[in-house]
This record gives sequence, structure tokens and C-alpha cells, in this order.
Amino acid sequence: MKFEKGLLMLLAMLTALATASAQDVSVDQLLQMMENSDENLTTYTYTRTAESRMLFSNESIHNEFDAAKTTEGKVNMVDQEGWWDAKLTDRMNQEDLTWEGYFLNGSEYWKEGQNWTKFTVDDKARIMDDYNELPGQVDLIKYSDMSIVGQEIFQGEECYKLTGTPLGPIAEGIIGLQLVASYFPAPFPLPEELESRSFNMSETELYNNSRIELTAWVSKNTSLLKRLDINASLVVSPEILNITAPDFRIESSLNESTIYQNFGSAVKIELPKDAQNESIRTEGTDWRWAAFGSVRP
Repeated sequence: MKFEKGLLMLLAMLTALATASAQDVSVDQLLQMMENSDENLTTYTYTRTAESRMLFSNESIHNEFDAAKTTEGKVNMVDQEGWWDAKLTDRMNQEDLTWEGYFLNGSEYWKEGQNWTKFTVDDKARIMDDYNELPGQVDLIKYSDMSIVGQEIFQGEECYKLTGTPLGPIAEGIIGLQLVASYFPAPFPLPEELESRSFNMSETELYNNSRIELTAWVSKNTSLLKRLDINASLVVSPEILNITAPDFRIESSLNESTIYQNFGSAVKIELPKDAQNESIRTEGTDWRWAAFGSVRP
């Protein structure tokens, strides 16, 4: 009996020590350190995996859309260069789509399938901000209700682990993107309110029928974001949208994980020779990319 009490006391002490260690910095302090670390960034690389699944149903239809996307990228703030390469796999049709983007010497190039396009760039700083995505991810964490839940070793480095959900306006923006994305593959017509964008999200039950969870790993040594997971789900129906329409139901889920690494390492970005064979960009963009909430991978 004494042994069991002693063991319980030891476990309680270890738990208390782990909690105290995890709280040796506040969330606000950590966010400020993350922003400061971002300002000194020169280069980094990243890899992202994402899965999107949608279920569509009404009285006569029961369809499913299931896709996975992988992305990798390099960013060089010193030379103002960036690159990403994305592959989307439509699991239902067993079809792969590829897309690649380069920003070099003030010009942007995209490769969709085998077609290259060179874009006229008027605002180089804005385009570079698109390729340098890490500050935006830090902002997402900054404008979320996050808590430090402990410490974990990630890729051999001690990290703070944070979890939370985006604040109201940011959450509504993410929900809105997921709502629009869910209608691209929908097998039934778009309700008039969404077609004309006349519905008001605050008058719907979308917020209460959605879930957005963030999990972040931040280096304890450098305060740099090492990994960010975003898990979101959404349920849509006429009742939830507060509209009058034939009955239907959409269940949408998106699970995404991004790993950032090679901070400050040498990054070399070169434009392939076949990029010189520019062609007119194909009209529009395959809707399946939009299933992940963005036209650009």
C-alpha cells in the first residue's frame, strides 16, 4: 500500500515537473520570439502532405471525392527567389495532376502539366510574399487561441507543442474557403444564395457545424516553426445554411501537415531549360486544386 502511494506521488511530481517545464515561456512570449526569428530568416525548405475527402448525398445521389496532395518548396529571401512543386492525386479516378511554380530574377513561371507560362510581374514584393509562406503560418498561429500543451522531440530537436483554434474572423475565412471548395465537385446545382454570394455566414449554422484544429511544433532553441498541422471539417445542408433549397448534405474534411526545415542552409533554385518553351496558359484551373482551399497549391 505504501509502495503504491509512493509511486502515485512520484508520478504526480513528474507530471508537475513536465507541466512546469512546458510553461517556462508563455504563449505570447513564444509568439513574439517566433516573429523575431522569422525576421532573421534567409532560407528554408518545406514539405506538405494533405488529404481532402467529401461526401455528397441527397434523395438519389451518394457520391464521394477523395484526393491527396503533396507539395515541396524552397525559399531564398536573400536572392528573392522561390519554388514549389505540387502533385494532386484524384483517388477516385486514379489520376495525377502536377503543378510547379518558380519566382526568379523578378519573373514568375508556372508549369501546369507540360505547359509553361511566364507571367508579367508588377508587384515583385507581393509575389515573393506568396512564395515565402512561413510568416503567414506564424500569423495564423498568432491569431488563434493557442495553448502550450507540452514539449516533444521533433526531428531530433526539442520543441514546444501548441494546440488551438483560429479566432472568429480567421475561422470564418477558412470555413468560407472550405464551403466554396466543397461545391466545385458537387453533383447537384449550387444554391442561388451561394451563386450570387448573397448569404450571410453569421445568419447560418456553419460555424457550429465546423471544426478547425491547429497543432504546432516550435523549436525551443531557435523559436522557429518546425511543423504545423491543420485539421478541418465541415457539414453543409440547406438547414445549416438557413436557405430554402432541395434537401442535400455535404460532409467535407481536410487534413494538412507542413514541415519546415533546412533554415539558413544553401538553397539553389534553377529554372529548367524547357521553361523557355512557353505556351499560352490553359484556360481556367482544374477544380480539383480548389478542393484544398486554394487555386494555387
